[in-house]
Amino acid sequence: MDDELTNDDHLRALAALEAVVQNNDGALEVLAGGAHERPLATLLAAYGQHTLHRVLLAAFGIEATMTYDQTGQRVAHLNGDPMARIVFLLTDSLHHQAVLASDDLVTAKRIGESILLAIHAFTDADNQDALTLLRALRNEALRAR
Repeated sequence: MDDELTNDDHLRALAALEAVVQNNDGALEVLAGGAHERPLATLLAAYGQHTLHRVLLAAFGIEATMTYDQTGQRVAHLNGDPMARIVFLLTDSLHHQAVLASDDLVTAKRIGESILLAIHAFTDADNQDALTLLRALRNEALRAR
């Protein structure tokens, strides 16, 4: 269930995560989006899945330049790892919460907090480090435009 994210989706999700770190509910209201944008909870669940899967790929050393056999061996190792399975369960549960949340910003904020906690579990980043990471990811998305 890997949702395709546009650069604008990345930027909106990153802004929402920054608002979560800063406990800025007013910014979350602005980022809630309009009629033609997906609800913030849904966007954050998709962004969380995308980001946490990228973290897992990096943690297990899976790269696009690897041979088919190398990739297969590392993916098998990833799929057998209990921590990776927990990440897959977490991202799946975030999607379920998002479906139930619809436009509820409280749940969107909780989904954002879960994503930040998961990133913290991998990187040991505190809130200030998280903001630095989010800014770096935003700059990456802006360069890709």
